[in-house]
Amino acid sequence: MKKIVKTIFYIYFPAVLIASILKLTSVLDPKTFISIFVAILLNLANLFVALLFFHLSKKRSNQLFMLLNLGGMGVRVFFLLLGFSMVLIFLEIDKYAFILVFLILYSVSIYTEIKFFYNEVQKKRE
Repeated sequence: MKKIVKTIFYIYFPAVLIASILKLTSVLDPKTFISIFVAILLNLANLFVALLFFHLSKKRSNQLFMLLNLGGMGVRVFFLLLGFSMVLIFLEIDKYAFILVFLILYSVSIYTEIKFFYNEVQKKRE
């Protein structure tokens, strides 16, 4: 569980720090800052659930592992798309900043998720 928190911290802390510094120096207006913050929260929730599902399923049967990780991926993408759509429709945000930050963080999250899973499987094989 410590690795999960450490992984999440290394990805999202710099993004929050940079956005906060840019907000404090008045480079970002409040609308853009909220857009970035919401994109970070959506991706953070997605990555946290992915790593939690993996942690819960790694000592279970193969069927439960596949259900939690592959089935969970479909459910996560559905809820992520639902949240993404709701944010774009209902919140007054800078849509372009939100979409850009969301896509960048989602790509980094997917890479981190795959790397984390690969490293855990390699440790199990050794």
